[in-house]
Amino acid sequence: MKKLERLCCVLMMFLTLIGCSSSTPQTHDVIFQDSIRIDLGDEDVNTAEYVKRIDSYPISGSSIDGNKIHVSNITMVCPSLKKGDLEKLGKQELIYTIGDEKYTVEANIVDSVKPVIKVKDNSLTFEVGEMKGINNYYSVSDNYDASKDVKVKVKNIDKLNKNKTGTYKLVIKAWDTSGNTASKKLTVIIKDTKKEQEEKQKEEERKKEEEKRKAEEEEKQREAERQQQQQQSAQQSQAPSTNTNNNVSNSPATSNSSAQTQQPSSSTPVTRDYLFSQGYDMSSAPSACQSALMASGRSGSCTPLQDSNGIYLGMRLVLN
Repeated sequence: MKKLERLCCVLMMFLTLIGCSSSTPQTHDVIFQDSIRIDLGDEDVNTAEYVKRIDSYPISGSSIDGNKIHVSNITMVCPSLKKGDLEKLGKQELIYTIGDEKYTVEANIVDSVKPVIKVKDNSLTFEVGEMKGINNYYSVSDNYDASKDVKVKVKNIDKLNKNKTGTYKLVIKAWDTSGNTASKKLTVIIKDTKKEQEEKQKEEERKKEEEKRKAEEEEKQREAERQQQQQQSAQQSQAPSTNTNNNVSNSPATSNSSAQTQQPSSSTPVTRDYLFSQGYDMSSAPSACQSALMASGRSGSCTPLQDSNGIYLGMRLVLN
């Protein structure tokens, strides 16, 4: 009998242990967000936002209080994630509780942050032959991968010639192991300062020579104009006599008696010029011409003389 009692006690203790170790059955219908994705290292995660419905109660912002959800007479405690919990990519279980009940959902920790490309300057200038390898002028970092694990490619690097002057447009692209990409534009200018200075000096000398040549041409033109003006003045003061009668004197009349003693001996038309180049002027030339006409006792006329430019040369007496 005692053996039977001891056996019953042992059986009851075993059943009690089994009952204590078994999990509390779930009595609520909890619906979670499809495909939960959490960014690596995100410190502002509130796991309550991943619960869409508890039983017939949809979850809204008014139902959430910190890491707890309150609907009707139900209170769900949501898991709190620390920074260390989100430092590794991959699957992670999130455990929610309602009283003694546990509800487990799987989240995926992902990396969606692009690598960071830093350049010393967006535009780099080098003298011919002085540029080093392109990797000396940029650096790449990532929030998860080590720099050595980030792939880098420089577009148009094959067109860059450090020994030839020019402007080269490059694009640096980087990929991390999660497939995030970043790009950075970089301009490289290769110049030859010595050659540029020589060309600039040559250009300045060329401009000076051009200015000198123009000045000389302008001076020649001014000199030609001065000579032309002098020739015109000389023509006005020293125009040649147009007297067609060799027997008529071209010397200036000194008195009326000179014209009277040289009257023509016949009725043949004769001319006599009274020129400014002979000492006459605008007053004395007409006067002498009229005096000679009257003293001749013949009919005739006094006509002003002009050269081809219309400049007055004096007066001409024509005796009929």
